[in-house]
Amino acid sequence: MLNKIRHSVQKFGMLQGGEHVVVAVSGGPDSVSLLQVLALLAPEYGLTLTAAHLNHGLRGAESDAEERLVCRLCGERGISCAVKRVNLTELRQRGRRRRSLEDLGREERYSFFSALGERVGASRIALGHHREDQAETVLMNLIRGSGLEGLKGILPVRDGIFIRPLIEVSREEILTFLLTQGIPFSEDSSNTRDVFLRNRIRHQLIPLLQAHYNPRIVDALNRTASIVRREDDCLETTARRILDAWQIPDSMAGEGAALDISRLTGIPEALQHRVVKGLLEHLLSGSFRITSRHIGAVIDLCRGEKPAGDVHLPGQAVVRREYGRLILSRGREDTPPAETAGTGGGIPGQFCYPIEFPGCVEIKELGRIVRTAFVEKAHREAAGEGSLAVCLDFDRVQMPLTIRNRREGDRFQPSGMKGTKKLKNYFIDEKIPRRRRDSIPLLADRQSVVWIAGHRLSERVSVNKNTKHIAKIEII
Repeated sequence: MLNKIRHSVQKFGMLQGGEHVVVAVSGGPDSVSLLQVLALLAPEYGLTLTAAHLNHGLRGAESDAEERLVCRLCGERGISCAVKRVNLTELRQRGRRRRSLEDLGREERYSFFSALGERVGASRIALGHHREDQAETVLMNLIRGSGLEGLKGILPVRDGIFIRPLIEVSREEILTFLLTQGIPFSEDSSNTRDVFLRNRIRHQLIPLLQAHYNPRIVDALNRTASIVRREDDCLETTARRILDAWQIPDSMAGEGAALDISRLTGIPEALQHRVVKGLLEHLLSGSFRITSRHIGAVIDLCRGEKPAGDVHLPGQAVVRREYGRLILSRGREDTPPAETAGTGGGIPGQFCYPIEFPGCVEIKELGRIVRTAFVEKAHREAAGEGSLAVCLDFDRVQMPLTIRNRREGDRFQPSGMKGTKKLKNYFIDEKIPRRRRDSIPLLADRQSVVWIAGHRLSERVSVNKNTKHIAKIEII
């Protein structure tokens, strides 16, 4: 068994030599054999070992006996042992996350191991999972309807820190090893009860599959996990390259990003899910768990027929569809990412300010200033799509002039067009997102809207060769 473990350690790059390793030891056969194996390999790899034991306080005297056994085994091998006691039942009753005892126990263990690793300067945390654990995990995730992420099973190395040297060793080999070495271990009585799904898979489903379908089902499931890991790594690498090519990580360094939906829908469906997951992970900075439901909702938003919609995620994150664009933002729900802010930030109430010539007026709702002046000739920069400055024929304006946001029934005559059209229809035709329409400043006279800031000037007040008095309006 020792040679098989050496092979696994080398194959998966678990140990580099000269490292400090925290060994998770519960007192059961798997973790006790892990402790003994690493004690035997320590001189060979130049390892420093620290054992970690978490007493869950769930089984009274039995839990205390396990703690004493672990401390004794470590003492006999000259290995320091850190012990932490918790009461999972009390933790759950105090309302600390509405989770099962099994999930809460796992969370407490990993938190303890990680904190201890940081304290002692360990670069690895060794866990005692073996081949049967792997088979059970794959089956359990399959039953739950997991994707490739779940069918990978237990990773031999996770996050470059957690290692599982026994992952290719069977439970039978472990028990034989302990018997041969004459090393005592404890049996967790809760492992015999079929209350938990994993126990039912271990005691009922796997024996059934072995007896009636495949006597080597454990080997088959381990092989499947290995194959899926390779396939998953390939997809993950490809998705990461796509995100890098789109420069998504850099652009999401602030609060959000935007991309063309066609870029997302133009890649294979399997990669769409990976890329969306990567987008959401960047957006949430790993502070919240991304589920398949979140990913599916974003994919459905992109594929749907509606030109606008949104998906709300944990952490005040919102993914919006605005025609052909996908907008990802985090923070206040009414705050667009920088690239969409254009002429306004949040969604203000109605505003209306009179315009004087020359002069300045502040649009408090948008945090902008309107500056006006008379000029000798029209400036080239004060024209065109996206400009926040405009020159118009002042003699054709029907005073008074106001700067305001939209009103019901507004009409507008785009330059080059003979008739007028409803402002609402103009916004729809130009694919201006609904949530931005109230933030766009409009210059209006007594008759109609004469300028949509950042978009178009009305044909009625456009400067031509007969213009005598030119007025310039600039929003800063």
